[in-house]
Amino acid sequence: MTPNPGEARPELVVNDIAAVVATGRFDEALAWYGCIFGREPDLRPVAGVAEWQLTATAWLQLITDEARAGRTAVRFGVTDLADTRAALAGRGLIAAAEPRVIADLVAVLEITDPDGNEVSFVQELT
Repeated sequence: MTPNPGEARPELVVNDIAAVVATGRFDEALAWYGCIFGREPDLRPVAGVAEWQLTATAWLQLITDEARAGRTAVRFGVTDLADTRAALAGRGLIAAAEPRVIADLVAVLEITDPDGNEVSFVQELT
């Protein structure tokens, strides 16, 4: 079905969101994300799945999926990127990664998880 640009459509209401990260090495990724968040997952609903509730309506779901491992990107909005970088460095999760500024709007710190998935921390600058 092709949408008609002039046609009135009801607004899609979204109540929450889950970012899904695929891994081929579940135990290693579970420990890695646990280290990032400083805690165990909030849920382990089935084997090979772990979930962290990050805000009232935002979750990170780690799933075992070897075919998609390393092909995922997730972005976390943070208040203070310098503090976030220091916390990650203190946990041994980054070595020389430096934030980059994009269009004077955001600063971004990019790292990769054990599968090579992109994990970014973003601070708004305006």
